[in-house]
Amino acid sequence: MNRQATKTQTHKERSTPPSAHGEPAVWLTGSALITCLALVVVTMFIIASNGLVTLWPRPIERITLRSGEILLGLPMGSEQFTPAEQDSQRIAELVAAGDLEQAGEDGTRTRLRFRLGNRDIGRDAFVWVPEYEIVSRDRPEDAVLVERDEWGIFIGVPEAVIVRTRSTESASSQFNPAGTLSTEFGTGPALREVVGESDGIRTVDSAVRIAQGPAETLETYSEIHGSFAKRRARIRALQKSEIPSVQDKLAAIDWRVRRAQMDTDIKPSRVTVPVWIGVAMSSVGLGAVGVGLLRRKHVTPLIAAVRTLCVLLAIAGAMFAVLERPIARGGVSTERLAEVVAQADAQRQDLRAQGDGLLAEIRTLEAADETVRLEIIDPGLSRFAPAEQSRPDTPMRLSQARRLIQSNTLGFSGRVRLYLTRWWDFLSRPPGESPGDGGVFPVIVGTVVLTLLLTVTVVPLGVVAAIYLREYASQGIVTSAIRIAINNLAGVPSIVYGMFGLGFFCYTLGGYVDAGPGEAAIGGMPWWTLIVTLILVFALAAALSAVGADRGPVKGGNGLWSKVARSVSLWSWLGCAGLAGYLIWTTPYFGGFFAEKLPQQPTFGTRGILWAALTLALLTLPVVIVATEEAISAVPGSMREGSLGCGASRWQTIRRIVLPAAMPGVLTGAILAMARGAGEVAPLMLVGAVNLAPTLPVSGDAPFLHGDRTFMHLGFHIYNLGFQSPDAEAARPLVWTTTLLLVAIVLGLNLFAMHIRSRLPSRGGGI
Repeated sequence: MNRQATKTQTHKERSTPPSAHGEPAVWLTGSALITCLALVVVTMFIIASNGLVTLWPRPIERITLRSGEILLGLPMGSEQFTPAEQDSQRIAELVAAGDLEQAGEDGTRTRLRFRLGNRDIGRDAFVWVPEYEIVSRDRPEDAVLVERDEWGIFIGVPEAVIVRTRSTESASSQFNPAGTLSTEFGTGPALREVVGESDGIRTVDSAVRIAQGPAETLETYSEIHGSFAKRRARIRALQKSEIPSVQDKLAAIDWRVRRAQMDTDIKPSRVTVPVWIGVAMSSVGLGAVGVGLLRRKHVTPLIAAVRTLCVLLAIAGAMFAVLERPIARGGVSTERLAEVVAQADAQRQDLRAQGDGLLAEIRTLEAADETVRLEIIDPGLSRFAPAEQSRPDTPMRLSQARRLIQSNTLGFSGRVRLYLTRWWDFLSRPPGESPGDGGVFPVIVGTVVLTLLLTVTVVPLGVVAAIYLREYASQGIVTSAIRIAINNLAGVPSIVYGMFGLGFFCYTLGGYVDAGPGEAAIGGMPWWTLIVTLILVFALAAALSAVGADRGPVKGGNGLWSKVARSVSLWSWLGCAGLAGYLIWTTPYFGGFFAEKLPQQPTFGTRGILWAALTLALLTLPVVIVATEEAISAVPGSMREGSLGCGASRWQTIRRIVLPAAMPGVLTGAILAMARGAGEVAPLMLVGAVNLAPTLPVSGDAPFLHGDRTFMHLGFHIYNLGFQSPDAEAARPLVWTTTLLLVAIVLGLNLFAMHIRSRLPSRGGGI
């Protein structure tokens, strides 16, 4: 009776919430949780608040200083500062003259920050102006902000639209340096200049002002800018897409000819084709035997060893048959080589003619683009925005101004439209020549493709490793050491993974894919000796596995012979795997897939998005393994026992019971790996990320996903914006915007994975 009362009292105490007892741990853990959530919320608020306002249009202010200098700029905030000694003398003079009030008790003053732009005419991108030096501030309606693809923004007053034409006339006629001329864009006063005279013909250049003054200039710009924008888009497409495509085709022809020349030098022996046919047929036969043995329900250790031997030998034979390729490589006759060269010459001629036509089209379009100029004046320096820094006396081309914005006349709806338009440009346009110019579309594509590649790579590897550690491996010292190593890998600096990826993936594995093992294959050892050794070691490992399968006591050894056989069998299998790998790595029958491009143009033997994804997969592998192993261990043992009791094998139990129940935890590991890999920058700097990638890693041409191409990444782009931009101060606000975009992309991928996880049926035991 007392025992029953004690049990009831203990049960009530356990069921009472901890907070009812006033435990300090509850308050401590709750405070820690609230602190963590507050830090996350504050961080996201800072990123969002700074990132969302970057593209919002600001008013243009005209600041008149006491020195008489006039500045046009965008207000960027203010701060209190303590004047230096020289500034204090200036302040004292102004106070004595009655132009400035005495400072407060702390002696601080206010200074304002303005973004001026106009770097191409010598302006500083940002300036601090002490408030006591400002005479007046206003917002002129005729001031415009010019958005350009090069040299950042320009702030000024539109002055004129000028059309430059060239004409000829009789040298005997009277020359009039001024007059009124008509052009296809309009009529206006012209300044004419003689640039040459020959054979009684005078060549005259004319500059016709078809629009003058801010209002007329803006109206004319809006009318004709569309045609010039299309022309510049066509020029850009020719320069960045069509001409490079022709050049790539020419290079491919050169590589094809060189490959044919290399194959001409290969002289296969007379037994090559018969050996290849024999190996191919044997591979098919061994594969059929292995598949037949795999279907047997009752398998003895000897049959298991034999079927494993058949399957592996079939795979090895298939690899030999693929790598040998006696028909595809080697033995190219001189006549066939001459045909290939003749076809290549004809194709080169057609492609060069096509390239010349594209270049001629570019010259025609650029000549038409040069005819119309836009004059935007900086009132403080009385200088206009030049076409190039090397030509300061030439106004910029009208097509260089992507958009003219009268910020001071925009209403709220106009500002919202401009804000959304800027976001669309930022997301859909490629970046410019320097960080901060243009958009981030290739950067987004590179980030998403890399994240998906690393996820597809790391999840299967991590899941298989976790299944082996939890379901198959004996829980002993070796398994514990492996788990410790996996946990330690999670703490290795990411730059170390980058060095490993560069050395192993790019230079070693990529170099092998490009050129093969080279001339020192197998170190002079006959290849057949390695194959014979491999077969003997394999047979020894299979035999020892069959002997070691008897775990009961044997005569005279109390199971000692069985243990020794299993141990030797394990090392034999490891040696067999190493020998097979060495045989494949040093095979003389593989000359590389891209040897004809070396050494001028390595394909996979250099940095690329495939090696970057594999490097990040190694970096995030411990995360997936740990999360998956925890999910598998959370599956109740009764579910395994029930499945095994119904006659299912261990693999069937894992595949149909354990994995579905642990799938939410597996996806949790994938989400964590995705988030970790998407934000890494240090390894990418070594294995594939670049400032400006010429092409995207995905395209509509086969194989659609180009693992050998370099790519752009949002994390690396943030680094470039903040620290590598020539105008880092102007590009720094975009750091917040790009960071917000990176967070949004990672969050979107995570939400997609969470949605998939939530749709999985609950099987119990998952986390």
